[in-house]
Amino acid sequence: MILRVENVSVRFGGLLALEDVSFEAHSGEVLGVIGPNGAGKTTLFNVISSLQRPAGGRVMLDGTALTNLPMHRVAALGVTRTFQTPVMFWGLTVRESLLVALHVRSREGDDVLVQQADAMLAGTTLETKGDVPTELLSFGEERILEILRALALEPKVLMLDEPLSGLSDVEIERVLTLVRSAREREVCILFVEHDLRRLLEAADRFVVLDHGRKIAEGSPDHIRTDPVVLDAYIGDELLA
Repeated sequence: MILRVENVSVRFGGLLALEDVSFEAHSGEVLGVIGPNGAGKTTLFNVISSLQRPAGGRVMLDGTALTNLPMHRVAALGVTRTFQTPVMFWGLTVRESLLVALHVRSREGDDVLVQQADAMLAGTTLETKGDVPTELLSFGEERILEILRALALEPKVLMLDEPLSGLSDVEIERVLTLVRSAREREVCILFVEHDLRRLLEAADRFVVLDHGRKIAEGSPDHIRTDPVVLDAYIGDELLA
């Protein structure tokens, strides 16, 4: 177990966005976090990454409490994330964007880090685009770069917030290849995604949220047939 979320609640005025949510996640595991719009998925990610402080509960990473730490300390301890809309460093090239992340976690010289950046780009759609300004990338390429940048920090936990949204089938496969590679390196991956069929193939286990509450947790087969999940979320879609 690398990540523990304990009884986390979040309020926005009179709205209870998360209510007493608890679960654990493990190294080398892909944990799907699913639920209808407004279920609290992104709010949960914000709490884990310390972008949002909870009204109650706490988040533990490998025994260390994250809840009251600033975002940069949480990232330095090993929790990184992507966003629904990719966040780019405009004015930098693809390679320079990776070097920003590599400099955070390494004191190697520039020549070594450039080699590491190019090694990360190898085999991806960005392999020949190290010198291309990020402003010229396609949306799918921005997705790939943001995930690579997060992986450059050598995280223990990587949170992906709808990384497949808006991508072609080819681009989706490229993202899933990165996910599988990270999993093989024992990274714990939390995966929010509305493409449930793809996520059912990729995830080892699921946490299901509805109106800020955890309503189910278990394997893909369990989630496919859980009557509470089927009633609250996707009906018969997962039975196909």
